[in-house]
Amino acid sequence: MTRRLVAAGGLTAALWAAVALTRWGFSRIPSGAAQLANLVPPVVPAGLMWGDSGPWLVLSVAIGAVAVGLVFLWVTALVHTRSSLLLAAWFAAVAAGALVGLALDLGAAWSSLAMFGPRGLVVGEFGAAAASGALWGLAVGWLPGLVARTRGVRTWDARMPADVVTPRSRPLLWIGSAAAVATIAAAGLGAGSDAARTAAINDDVAAQQEAEAAVTFGAMPDPAAPGVPVSETSGTSAPTDPRWCTEDRAMVLKGEPDAATGHRGMPIRLMNFSEESCVIEGYPDVAFGDQNEHLLTVELTPGSSFMAQDPRPERIEVPAGGYAVAFLGWDAASTHGALVTKRVYAAASPGMTRGSWPIDLDIVEGSTVAVTAWKLDTTPTGQG
Repeated sequence: MTRRLVAAGGLTAALWAAVALTRWGFSRIPSGAAQLANLVPPVVPAGLMWGDSGPWLVLSVAIGAVAVGLVFLWVTALVHTRSSLLLAAWFAAVAAGALVGLALDLGAAWSSLAMFGPRGLVVGEFGAAAASGALWGLAVGWLPGLVARTRGVRTWDARMPADVVTPRSRPLLWIGSAAAVATIAAAGLGAGSDAARTAAINDDVAAQQEAEAAVTFGAMPDPAAPGVPVSETSGTSAPTDPRWCTEDRAMVLKGEPDAATGHRGMPIRLMNFSEESCVIEGYPDVAFGDQNEHLLTVELTPGSSFMAQDPRPERIEVPAGGYAVAFLGWDAASTHGALVTKRVYAAASPGMTRGSWPIDLDIVEGSTVAVTAWKLDTTPTGQG
């Protein structure tokens, strides 16, 4: 085997590594210039060229390049004749790019194979590196072929008679063995790099979720969480008194939450927007919705709380343009990772259609909320 053939193998390895690193470099360019990476064949699977792969990236490219160079030498030495060295080297570059690309594809698909078996190979971009490697060899294989081709210089020929070949067959065996080891190593590094990438992605997701949870009110929404939606009514019969403050005469309005040390409160108002007075008695119908748009499990107890005294139910007449008010009271609770109140539903009386409004309250799953009976609101314009 001539020195020029060895040099051709080194050039083949360098060209392969240059293409892999050029694509990776383009992909790291900020803005739309990263699209230039699409012009370069992906001789290494995209999953192994992730930006923060560090030593895995270097090892994958380095071992892959060595494998390409050794496979190139082995195939060239195996198939060439003195008159066809250029074509043999060209073919060897195509074979080397395809074989090493296939090994890297298998490495990158390791996790899919482990989970789904052979079916895992039909998902993703399996085979892209092998196809790109063959395309790369077809495009540049003539360059190492020109370097390897030397007129008048004797090169080892696998097609020599047996008495000539036998003493020289050891280099072919050594090169083939080294090529196989390097190719298997490339597949193993690909699997390791893919596993490291998956672990890094999982760590990033976990860190992001932890950071979001630290600044998010309550647990993150979970579309798959079990639960039931909040119904439009309590399911009981609505009042039948013709003078009642029904939806066509009055509406329920939320007030602003208030707080004392360890305690919370919020008024709920009923505004009579009709031109005649209406009557109301008892307690408002209240329910709470969580961040998953489900009914929050809360114990509602009629009566007083730290924030408000219960006047006890009595029939009151709300004048036209007037207000009635009731108060919710509860104890402060930790919202970290909890199901919390994201929407309050209320009706003037059980059985009537509930209105709702979005609001963040530290009423969490399992809380106890006291609610007072309606009373006339004598504050100016029903505020405060």
